[in-house]
Amino acid sequence: MADYRQERLNKILFQFLSNLFQFELMDERLEDVTIEYVNISSDMRDATVFYSVFDESRKNIVLTGLDSARSYLHKKMAETLNLRITPKLHFKYHNIENKATHLEKIIENEKPRYES
Repeated sequence: MADYRQERLNKILFQFLSNLFQFELMDERLEDVTIEYVNISSDMRDATVFYSVFDESRKNIVLTGLDSARSYLHKKMAETLNLRITPKLHFKYHNIENKATHLEKIIENEKPRYES
């Protein structure tokens, strides 16, 4: 039952934060930020927001912008979402390209074992 609540809240927070980033936040540091997914803790007190940036060289600037927007985002969540506890937001950079490259290398290395 708790897993269902977590998944549902992950989706709600993802949609809510994505909309805020797209339509409300006017910080230039956050222009090319994409929210990848949200993972809320089992006690619903902390939410890790995984994000990516189009230009990887800007990820430190983006993190500064996210840290400054954290209180605004928390306030908007508290005002809009009807949650007993508004989770604290933690931002984590999600580098999907490096993970994809790593997986491709693993597959290429293992391919000969299964082809013969």
